[in-house]
Amino acid sequence: MIGLVIAALLSVVLAGLASAHGRGDERWLLTYQVTLKNLTHGQPFSPPVAATHTGGVHEFRVGRLATDQLAAIAQDGDPGPMFALLSGAKHVTQAVNVGRPLTPAGSVAGGFSDSVTFTIQAREGDRFSIATMLICTNDGFTGLDGVKLPDEGRATYWLNAYDAGREQNTERSADIVDPCSALGPVMLAGDPNGNRDAAVATIPAQVIRPHPGIHGGGDLSPALHGWTDPVAQVTITRISGDDD
Repeated sequence: MIGLVIAALLSVVLAGLASAHGRGDERWLLTYQVTLKNLTHGQPFSPPVAATHTGGVHEFRVGRLATDQLAAIAQDGDPGPMFALLSGAKHVTQAVNVGRPLTPAGSVAGGFSDSVTFTIQAREGDRFSIATMLICTNDGFTGLDGVKLPDEGRATYWLNAYDAGREQNTERSADIVDPCSALGPVMLAGDPNGNRDAAVATIPAQVIRPHPGIHGGGDLSPALHGWTDPVAQVTITRISGDDD
């Protein structure tokens, strides 16, 4: 059963691997190499969505309500809506659907590992954002919102976990996406059984806030699925530019 879930996930990943440029003229672009590393031992990450953009663009904002596109990542691990939104935005230089999930730290599953490296292009003065789901949660995610790209060399950022405020933290298998079993530390009871996020929606929606962690009230285990911040590391290295 785990093999079937991984195979299905891989087919989605291969179909979704994509990159898109915006803002017209592609001259004078800078190229950056980005490495995202999972630091948790019990939380796989969904395929991340990253973008370079002007200062007014946000994938998420702590203390604000999540957009539907961010909720799709945080609840279902679905990068498609966010990638589509950013790809069509005039203030975005490039959007990248990284196209592969990350396994917990130190593990491999289905050909996936705990880190991923990709390139992205930017213009002078651009900012960088990224978002990915903590798969073994109801609507937990991690990411960066509009951080500075290095003028030269590299910059390292440490990422905390957030709650999207869209779903109750039931920690039940029926309310959590099936790849938690395929990529996570243990098989959850009943998987594959889908994700009933509509049935456990937070009404009204709450603002994005630091994630309270795993409490063990359902099918998740604090010992197996819990974490302490930071949950991830992002390293951004400038590798070429118009004056290189």
